[in-house]
Amino acid sequence: KIKDALKEEKRKIADEGKYIAQRKLEGLGAAFHQHNIDELVTYYKVPSQLDLFYEIAIKRIDLKELKEFHVLGDKLEAPKVIKTEAKTELTEYTPKPSAKDSELIIFGESSDKIMYNLAKCCNPIPGDDVFGFVTTGKGLTIHRTSCPNAAQMMANYGHRVVKTKWAKNKEISFLTGLKIVGLDDVGVINKITNIISGDMKINISALSIESTEGLFEGNIRVFVHDKEELEELVVRLKQLNGIQKVERYDTEKT
Repeated sequence: KIKDALKEEKRKIADEGKYIAQRKLEGLGAAFHQHNIDELVTYYKVPSQLDLFYEIAIKRIDLKELKEFHVLGDKLEAPKVIKTEAKTELTEYTPKPSAKDSELIIFGESSDKIMYNLAKCCNPIPGDDVFGFVTTGKGLTIHRTSCPNAAQMMANYGHRVVKTKWAKNKEISFLTGLKIVGLDDVGVINKITNIISGDMKINISALSIESTEGLFEGNIRVFVHDKEELEELVVRLKQLNGIQKVERYDTEKT
């Protein structure tokens, strides 16, 4: 399950924070036991001790307020008034999802809703066969199974790979690219753009054309909703007279 993989990665990071917290407490003469951990959880207003250690590890909590705690025997006693500076840090604890993340959801085997990023190396779009890769500090990154980095990730970091599939959503567009090769006839570019923008109502982000010895090669970046729409566009373009090849390319390569 995706959530299990993310939790396991979070636990590994939290172990580093646990070690830091233990050193800080012992440096104050306080014991590293449950009472003192609970005091810190309450003071920093985090949901659990796992979240406390995780936030310490990634430096969202740096424990500098510990100097204001009282140590009674081996126990910590939090100051009665929390500094404004500490509150400012705490407002950063739960990042707000972007519009894209909140509207388009990736589902795992158990249909869990998960925050994710799209890999820049292969630019997946809905409908592509994809997998999730758990990345330290970034959560889940979505790659195409045909990604040039896929084989290496699966071979060397199989424990970080999780099954994913797309949810249905027609409101979000994704940038992808098409390479078109054909005969350099008069009006051919106009016919191509008419199909894309006119017939299929697809937005064009960029278009470049080069002509050599009677042939043209065009690179077009378009915003599509999913792989199905992209494939329909490819079929429509291939039906034009003089078009020899239409294929998808990864937009980052150009």
